[in-house]
Amino acid sequence: MTAVTPRPRAALPWLAAVLGALVLTGCSSDEPQAAPPRGIVLNLGGSIGILDEIDSPVKIAAKRPADAKPGEDIYTLTEQSQLSSGEIVGIDDGTLVSLEPVRPERATVLGPAVTWFPSQQEHKAWAVTEQPAPTACAGEDLPESVTARYAVRQHNLSGRPGPEGYALPCGIRPLADSAQGVIGLLTMTDDSSAGNAKKARTDVVLLDAKTHRPTRTLARNASVVSTGPSRVIWRQEDCGKSGCITAYDTAANKNTPLPDCTAGTPAGRGVISADGRWYATALTTTTAANHLAVLDLAEGDCKDLGQQANLSGTDLDGPLEVAWSQTNLLTLDTTNGALANFNAASGQKTDRKSNLSITGTAQIWGTNLN
Repeated sequence: MTAVTPRPRAALPWLAAVLGALVLTGCSSDEPQAAPPRGIVLNLGGSIGILDEIDSPVKIAAKRPADAKPGEDIYTLTEQSQLSSGEIVGIDDGTLVSLEPVRPERATVLGPAVTWFPSQQEHKAWAVTEQPAPTACAGEDLPESVTARYAVRQHNLSGRPGPEGYALPCGIRPLADSAQGVIGLLTMTDDSSAGNAKKARTDVVLLDAKTHRPTRTLARNASVVSTGPSRVIWRQEDCGKSGCITAYDTAANKNTPLPDCTAGTPAGRGVISADGRWYATALTTTTAANHLAVLDLAEGDCKDLGQQANLSGTDLDGPLEVAWSQTNLLTLDTTNGALANFNAASGQKTDRKSNLSITGTAQIWGTNLN
């Protein structure tokens, strides 16, 4: 299948394809490391900065272009995440890119993508593209909420050509890779109680590696709230009690409920660490509004990090603006530039002594794992 070409756009000065193999950074230890973050990479909202340590002065790796319009940020990434092998991967205006923390001003162009997910193989990622359902699924009887047919392709993060991708059956949206195959969300029907919104009733399914069709249903009437290299977290829609959110281990093929949090209930979208052990998520109750928590999915613990300004008034189904780098969870308050780090292995929280000079489009990308 030919991938859909993203809409035309001006070439970005930082988005240059890198030839040859990159020097990949990684961590081979299986044990959680409590080392403080170093070489912190941030998009400051129009320029790229690096902090040697959390309290270090900012080193500018890429300046704001002189011809940039007010408020324009050419470095913005979406769905950015740092893998355990060290690469930072994200989407730049319809293009999947990877970059190294030591040279964040240069990015390797991988291919078109509307979303992506990590591969079970190191130094690789899956790009997801789409075609309109009315043409790609013509003649099929599908729920109205199915608006696209998806295709996937696995890319080497070095930029070297990889195998051709393939299209999935209509009605299946790919979400994550697993030891058994790709995991997807299958639209079964439209919920008639949703009125004109056409809310879909979906099942989480495992796809056959050769036919790409569902071989097993992992959860019925569920919606996925977060995915990572070794975890898929979903909410059971017909659950009327606590424990409605489940973490599925894609390597061990095992379901576990999320740990209980005294301050509130995990709800909405969260961010999973690259090793799949830690899960950062918002808590919601009448007394714990805007709280951020870190859940230990291996030990069943919950650490409440308190109220976060970035969670104020946000959609619980929207993304959390935090970044995992090994066991370090970095948070940036885009309202005032306050930067903090919580080390999930040690339980220690460190606040930067002085706030950063940023704009509202600022992002944390990751750290240097060397």
